Amino acid sequence: MIMTLALSASLVLTGSPAQAATKPVTFQGFTIKVPAAWKAKKEGTGLRVITGACSPKAAECHGFLLGGPTSVKYGSEGGPYRLDQPYHPSSGVTECVPAKKYTSGQAKLVRTAKAAFGGQRAQFTEWKVSCDGSRLNVTSYRQRVWYVKAEKVIVVDHWRTPGLAAILAKAVWK
Repeated sequence: MIMTLALSASLVLTGSPAQAATKPVTFQGFTIKVPAAWKAKKEGTGLRVITGACSPKAAECHGFLLGGPTSVKYGSEGGPYRLDQPYHPSSGVTECVPAKKYTSGQAKLVRTAKAAFGGQRAQFTEWKVSCDGSRLNVTSYRQRVWYVKAEKVIVVDHWRTPGLAAILAKAVWK
């Protein structure tokens, strides 16, 4: 009983996690609500949402990319995005995301499913990308991709951003 009262008092004073401060991020006809501390910045024709640290040892800051038609058009080695390949828009070498080094980008499909993206359905894929080219049991990262074909929208997450699937599920389309 005392513990229940303490928890209730704590939630009244601090607010529940569900009531944490958020801000809207709008891109390509949809809006998502993200934690207020996250930052959005233009990256090419897309939008990079930075969710955390920018380590000098990593190839990119913690976060995810929101991409539109151009990102989809060039999402696979300079050609159209393909569901059977990780998102890789350039025809050059792959850079290892958590450690600044180049790799052949050997990837293994971990999971594929349909996922909610606002009122739309996205094709979700998750890849384990090796940073050693020939072996998957060394430095690696997970690439998660949500692709809404009808809207030509793609979301690419290299950091397994906590709560991202739920954020995208609650997206609001114009």
